Amino acid sequence: MVSFDSYPPDLTVRHAGAHDAERLASLMFSAPSREAVAMAGSAGVAERFQAILFRHALQTGGSIIIVAETTSGLAGLAEVAQDADNPSFLTVARAAVATMGLGGALRAAGRSLARRKVELSSPDGGVHLVELHVAPELRNRGIGGFLLARVDEHAIGQNATQISLTTATDNPARGLYERHGYRLMDQKTNARYERITGSAGRVLMVKPLETN
Repeated sequence: MVSFDSYPPDLTVRHAGAHDAERLASLMFSAPSREAVAMAGSAGVAERFQAILFRHALQTGGSIIIVAETTSGLAGLAEVAQDADNPSFLTVARAAVATMGLGGALRAAGRSLARRKVELSSPDGGVHLVELHVAPELRNRGIGGFLLARVDEHAIGQNATQISLTTATDNPARGLYERHGYRLMDQKTNARYERITGSAGRVLMVKPLETN
């Protein structure tokens, strides 16, 4: 069994640029969430959709993406936004039409109504952890915790009072978040959302930060 914190010896960290968008989406969909695939209709469409959102966020500064990588490729990513509502509805709609066509985008919009039933609002004064992903072959080596520590550093540098995240009720990563100081603040469930995604709902988790 591989022990925690046994980082690859060549692990480095940097901020992603817009040119990384396709590689970031490929990493994310090497083990895609059921929700992302269900909402888009297929893993391939979901990956192309996410690449557009990553590129837009990085070009506009809507979020920063912290990348852990080795000489073999991307090992993990953490996307952090100042605004939990980023990206805008218009940005999402354009990305949907570009990847799914108008008909597919309308069908996805219908499925997204169930997603809205389980949306949770983050508290003011903090940053929002939008995505955290580690390459499947490198999991259980402390990379997730390594990235969360870098997120802490970023948030403190922004004078944030807390870091928030939302995730599926049955996401195994909840244990990782709890070990790193995140606590359950709220939860919503919805029967239609569960039929679409297989998850009962979503939870809001928050990590308070010490301020000077």
